Amino acid sequence: MLDSLINGEPKVNNGSRTVRFGAFEADLHAGEVRKSGSRIKLQEQPFKVLQILLEHPGALVTREELQTRIWPEETYGDFDHAVNVAVGKLRTALGDSADNPSFIETVPRRGYRFVARLESALVETPPPPEPPPVAAAPPSPAMGKPRRSLGLVFFAVVVSAILLGLGIWLGRRTARPQLLDFQRLTVRRGTVYSARFAPDGHNVVYGASWDGATVEIFSTDPKISGERKIAIPASQLLAVSSTGQMAVLQSPTYAFMFTSRGILAQVPLIGGSPRQIAENVEGADWGPDGKTLAIVRDVKGRQRLEYPVGHVLYETDGWINYLRISPKGDEIAFLDHPVRDDDRGVVSVVDLGGQKKVLSTGWENEEGLAWSADGSEVWFSATQAGLQRRIYAVSLTGRLRLAFRVPGGVTLQDIAPDGRILLTRDEQRAGVRAMAEGAARERDLSWLDWSLPVDISRDGKTVLFDEQGEESGPTYTVAARDIQGSPPIPLGEGMAGDFSPDAKWVATTVSYAQLMLLPTGAGTVKRIDKGGIQQYRPGIHWMPDGKEIVFSGNLAGQAVRCFIQNTDGGKPRPITPEGVSACEVSPDGQSIAARDEDGFKLYPLDGGPPRPIPGLLPGEGFGWTADPHFVYAYQGHQMVPARIYRLNIVNGQRQFFKEISPSDEVGLCGMSKIAFSANGRAYVYGYVRQLSELYLVNGVR
Repeated sequence: MLDSLINGEPKVNNGSRTVRFGAFEADLHAGEVRKSGSRIKLQEQPFKVLQILLEHPGALVTREELQTRIWPEETYGDFDHAVNVAVGKLRTALGDSADNPSFIETVPRRGYRFVARLESALVETPPPPEPPPVAAAPPSPAMGKPRRSLGLVFFAVVVSAILLGLGIWLGRRTARPQLLDFQRLTVRRGTVYSARFAPDGHNVVYGASWDGATVEIFSTDPKISGERKIAIPASQLLAVSSTGQMAVLQSPTYAFMFTSRGILAQVPLIGGSPRQIAENVEGADWGPDGKTLAIVRDVKGRQRLEYPVGHVLYETDGWINYLRISPKGDEIAFLDHPVRDDDRGVVSVVDLGGQKKVLSTGWENEEGLAWSADGSEVWFSATQAGLQRRIYAVSLTGRLRLAFRVPGGVTLQDIAPDGRILLTRDEQRAGVRAMAEGAARERDLSWLDWSLPVDISRDGKTVLFDEQGEESGPTYTVAARDIQGSPPIPLGEGMAGDFSPDAKWVATTVSYAQLMLLPTGAGTVKRIDKGGIQQYRPGIHWMPDGKEIVFSGNLAGQAVRCFIQNTDGGKPRPITPEGVSACEVSPDGQSIAARDEDGFKLYPLDGGPPRPIPGLLPGEGFGWTADPHFVYAYQGHQMVPARIYRLNIVNGQRQFFKEISPSDEVGLCGMSKIAFSANGRAYVYGYVRQLSELYLVNGVR
């Protein structure tokens, strides 16, 4: 029951199970929240937080109370992460903001307060159960003795219950915890991209970038301090075989976040000249025989898992990483991501006949995978929200258990035959930097821990970005911010496309399943008719008249392609063949630049044949200038600093325009979207940074 005032009146328990506030109502017994009569999605823990806050409207609910009632078994670090995620998801569901709260106010370092006006009495606390009736005993001269016997019996029962409870409590308090032995293997500042045990099960081989340098391959003996560089230029480590051979990636180019693509080569652990095997490879692993390789490579815009090389077991429009062959060599486990440029996904295995099975689903962020020593489980590191990955183990029948957790995110790298594990403890951030017109230096406009820039307004005064970090919720948050650094303004959920030409709207996709238009000022959210689109892809752009949007997606049973759709009604209309995505509208609205299996091409919207973009180099990103004859071309995804050119798309001539780089290059894994204002004097770009420490851990079961 609420023990406080509601709208200034004492609360009366009238048996109501529903709480109303604003456009929302919460059914506290059913565990549901509705907005204007429609049920909204809210997971169990965020709902429990809401329920506790509603029990004490206007009063402080401490973090300690939340821990006691919702997460009593969690350590401080785990609870701290859990409550942040739960409150973030709750705010997202309610459309609330931590900076300007309408419902949930943060009291720094103490807890939270529900600040909205309640419209009805709410929480019905069930009364304690009535004691069972006891039949009255008939009067008897000997009444005193039976009463004493009953009293003794009752006293004995109470004492027994107390002793039993005390025993259980002491057992929990004195039970020996799992003893783990940690050994830190790296001490330099930078990023560890991959690590494997050597064939002896003792030495460790890893690929890392230290102090802003290029990625190199090292080996270390855990019993001896220091590291030894393996002299293989411009290579990344993929796998180590039982026969002492390394699979490495030569001439790697940035693919996505911490993934690269290049030429697969084989080289001995002791060093030497690499023998090249295959092109366009992103991942590889050795079979138990130490001779046969499984690979993931990109073929005409699709990813293939091959084992052995050339024999396709699985193919996807999404992307695959961390493939690992089972100890018996009869199955391959991997992380399966359905959408390019997004690391949410599932854990899958495929057998040698090409039969794929999903073992575990629902992961927002997953990086790192290995088989258990006996091959009975697949271990992987993932999280359902944010970046704080834990290590889970899933059986081949899909039974999931938590294997390892510490405060902060970890990535599983390898498991030795004796059960020891290699992991990296990672500090990951994605940020936004911008330069205002006339400013002397860049300004960091990052909001939380995973801010990704999307666009800059034509006048160069406002930056549009996505927040995909801890408190943004599973569907992420779209926000805008003045380039001078004023507080960000959350616009709504999803992943944003561009500003509309008048900067009054932002198109967004929610979980790749629904397009919506978010007002940047006063206005209401508009839903766009799906028209049979099964899944949208990142990137939504406006036609110059502001009445139509262009995006890529796919219909059921069809490959991805580009569509155009009126924002005031109507169905999406295809404007490219299948197999074409990443469509960008030219400033005059006459054509789009889009990518097919051969790279980017220009597609006239009047239906003419596409043509290549002259002068655009392989792997380059680009963005339109205000002049439809020029684009900005850059290799920023894999090169820091990013050198930007003005490229004439008519004759292919390139002119150097600008060089951009964050001041601190240590741990930089790449630069993302680069966008300029209409006059080219203001710009915004994104960066991804990961700082890693490599650990050897013994005792994880």
